[in-house]
Amino acid sequence: MTLLDDRVEVFTTRLRGSMGRWWLLCATIVVALRAPFLGVPLGIDEGGDSFVARAWGTTEGSMYGNSWLDRPPLLVMVYKLGVLGGDLGVRLLGMAAALVLVAGTMAIAHRISGPHAARIAGVITAVMTSSVVLGAVFTDNELLATVPATLSILMLVRARDAVDPRAWLFASGFLATCALLIKQSFGEALVAGVVFLAVSWVTRVGSGFRSRWVTWWVVGTAAPVAITFAWFEVYSVGAQRFVYAIAGFRVDSLNQLHASPHGAGYMLVHLGLPIAIASGCLFLVPWSVSWLLRHRADPRLVLPLAAWLAVGFVGVAGGGNYYPHYFIQPLAALAVLTGCALAVTTRRRLFAATAGLLAVLAVGNVAVGATMKSVNPPQQRTLAVADYLRSNAETDDSLYVLYARANLLYYARMRTPYPYSWSQMVRTVPDAEARLRTMLRSSTERPTWIVEWQPATLFGMDASGETRRLVARHYVQTGEICDKPILIRKDEADRDLVPAPDVECATLNLPRKLGPNNSRSPEDSADYLWQ
Repeated sequence: MTLLDDRVEVFTTRLRGSMGRWWLLCATIVVALRAPFLGVPLGIDEGGDSFVARAWGTTEGSMYGNSWLDRPPLLVMVYKLGVLGGDLGVRLLGMAAALVLVAGTMAIAHRISGPHAARIAGVITAVMTSSVVLGAVFTDNELLATVPATLSILMLVRARDAVDPRAWLFASGFLATCALLIKQSFGEALVAGVVFLAVSWVTRVGSGFRSRWVTWWVVGTAAPVAITFAWFEVYSVGAQRFVYAIAGFRVDSLNQLHASPHGAGYMLVHLGLPIAIASGCLFLVPWSVSWLLRHRADPRLVLPLAAWLAVGFVGVAGGGNYYPHYFIQPLAALAVLTGCALAVTTRRRLFAATAGLLAVLAVGNVAVGATMKSVNPPQQRTLAVADYLRSNAETDDSLYVLYARANLLYYARMRTPYPYSWSQMVRTVPDAEARLRTMLRSSTERPTWIVEWQPATLFGMDASGETRRLVARHYVQTGEICDKPILIRKDEADRDLVPAPDVECATLNLPRKLGPNNSRSPEDSADYLWQ
């Protein structure tokens, strides 16, 4: 080994140590920003996914046993691990995802622009993935899915520089599909992979492109799908049901949202845009675009990264509702590209302004979250109703929440005979309302308890009044908590019940043109920020 080799090895060791220490600093930021919210109860999606995961013991010819979910199976498997530790386990799952995401964005930025860019990208990721405004302090589907998507991009960047990129391409394809199997809107890593291979073929003289690269990437993308369909075959789960749940349902749902009085365009302006501004996402876009334009002479690097960013925003736009956690999807791409741009900028005032913005976001998010916890305690209605139900429930009792409050099912710890636990499912799945009425007519399937979380006429449903008549015929009200009527079957009404507590339900009413009044659900106060 030569003296030069010795010096290179020493420098590399020191650099890795420096990056490791910087990651620990970023990890400390993540933990500090998320720690005040570890005890916050699980939101609608978190609690609902945890309910499905906790009860998922047998498929019984469907993907998730007695429950129906418009999400791929890898998400439920991940939640199955988190829910073993209860609420804290789910919260720590989100924290672990944020820590891995910091490492992933730092590795990409370091690979394409050096250690300074990696440090900046790490700080941006740590702050943005711990944002209360975005709901990123919780364990949303988007946070979990963005981890394999980001690692897939890292594999692509490594493949670009590798002498033999086959293993990196296989890993990239595998991880890209895993992201889709957590949340089906996360197609950016797959698109970036296609773009990388296409550009490599076009520039094959310089890139050394070989046709087997495509083979390795395709095999990688196909492997998780093959495993999923093998599972379907073993447990007699119809592939058609899977395709409708993750694709057909989303199309039907979007069509319904676009046809509503406040369609996707209205929601984008009145909900999506304010969130993008308040969270800081919008201010990172110009830095990201400027870096891509500055490096457009390297299409094998720039075009896949541009696809990563652009398709991420398309995934947000495709949601229709523009809830805060949707904007987690493009965060990793924004952090990497902004970090690379800030690392080389000569505009010190803009650099200082961006750094100041990040500092304000870091401190402000904790302040906003703490204030909201005090003024409008998260999930207060859900927990109060769940406590009452648990106090009066017997071993075999069952529950239905009309039309939906998925995390109430989780906290009430009762089974439900109705498979659709989100209101959008009841509105969209063709036989959902008919199935609800069939359940209410049946003396054997009818649930012990009903909580009328929404009026039966909400969303234009129950136009005939049949659902209301069935409820009135078979149920009697036992109490009301936070304006939520609680009913029990008439043939169970003679049991001794603990009275409903007198709960003070604090609320924080947002401006009418911003938030839940112009959204489909949830409907009460600022709950949409806690979901």
